[in-house]
Amino acid sequence: SCPWSFDVDPGRPADTTGPCETENVWHGVKYPNEYKAGDRMKVGWTSNNHAGGWVRIALAPYGQHKTHKAFDDNVMKISCYGHDQRPGGTVYGDCKHPCNARPGCEYQAYEEDNARFDTTVKIPHNLADGDYVLQIKSAMSSHPHFYYSCAKISVTGGNPSLTCPQDKLIVAPKCLKGTAVELKEYTKNSKPGKFCYNKDGPGYIDADMYRVPKNVQCDPRITCAVSIDGKGCKNQDRMKDITNDWKPEQVCGEVKPAPAPTCEDGVKNQGEERIDCGGPCAACPVTMPPTTPADRVYSKFDFKKIAYPSEGYLNGNAIVHVRHKVNGWNLTLFFDRKVEISQYWGGKLLSVNEFKTVYVFKNNSWNGRLGPGSKVTVGFEGKFDLGAVDSPNLMGKDFVQS
Repeated sequence: SCPWSFDVDPGRPADTTGPCETENVWHGVKYPNEYKAGDRMKVGWTSNNHAGGWVRIALAPYGQHKTHKAFDDNVMKISCYGHDQRPGGTVYGDCKHPCNARPGCEYQAYEEDNARFDTTVKIPHNLADGDYVLQIKSAMSSHPHFYYSCAKISVTGGNPSLTCPQDKLIVAPKCLKGTAVELKEYTKNSKPGKFCYNKDGPGYIDADMYRVPKNVQCDPRITCAVSIDGKGCKNQDRMKDITNDWKPEQVCGEVKPAPAPTCEDGVKNQGEERIDCGGPCAACPVTMPPTTPADRVYSKFDFKKIAYPSEGYLNGNAIVHVRHKVNGWNLTLFFDRKVEISQYWGGKLLSVNEFKTVYVFKNNSWNGRLGPGSKVTVGFEGKFDLGAVDSPNLMGKDFVQS
């Protein structure tokens, strides 16, 4: 979502084929992404209620961007996908969007501060003037396949006569792991691009990460419409200030470069083991707050589906194993593309978002009171767009006491 992608429709379907989504397929809306060689650029993505894994960022000339190899041969960096670091914020690879993601007018200024669903990159100095495509590739949380998204950017002021050798290795940070795709799958077939990050030589992409990126106003969180907790999402830091889901950004005053790191700045930086402890700071406490809330009401959440892409038909069943006594419940399903649910059972439909990707069900009168060890099943039939390569995937889910 930062910089503005090929398709800025916030309800666009996820792309699992790559290397890019179709350019402006829905509405032809375009926003300028104009940069000069040496600029820093904020790169961010919506959490989609997920946590863990990595993001590979690559840059290829526009016109050469329709093959995976073009991006495999021009990798800029690998960053963490992100996760909600607050106690209880991330559980079993899931979090509730926006998952403490960084808002507009803020940016990653330290390499260790890499868990907030964004990063920054430096526009290489040896690019010829012209258009390029920035690609992100990620298999977050428990998803067994990669998702792709691209943005078109225009670059001026480079020196294409400057040449730099190709690095031998792609260095990846230590991140909360996804549970399905290992880091080696991100680096497989990937090669560092021959980019020059100094005016006179190779340099390092993040040597000046403290500098304010040109598009610092961009807010990668986009919208609460994709959250499994829409009400809670709206109460998160400045989410209500995003007035245009198609161009999510904040109104910034003066954004100054990041100050020198300290042991009291609330940021994991300067080699700290955890936020403001370890490394150059005081030792971290032996115990940490639990990452699994003690009041979570379910122990297991299964989703089974039967789909026929040629017919656009989907039959699904969500099976929840209850952990604590429940007096009334809400169940949320979040799909990676539009699903038109026509029939359902096991619960009442409480709400559906504008993109028809997030459905919230509530209990019937006969299955609202549940004891420990109980199971509840909500099933449905629905339709999705014909011609899709595969059927809709369940991107997120939740089950809470109402």
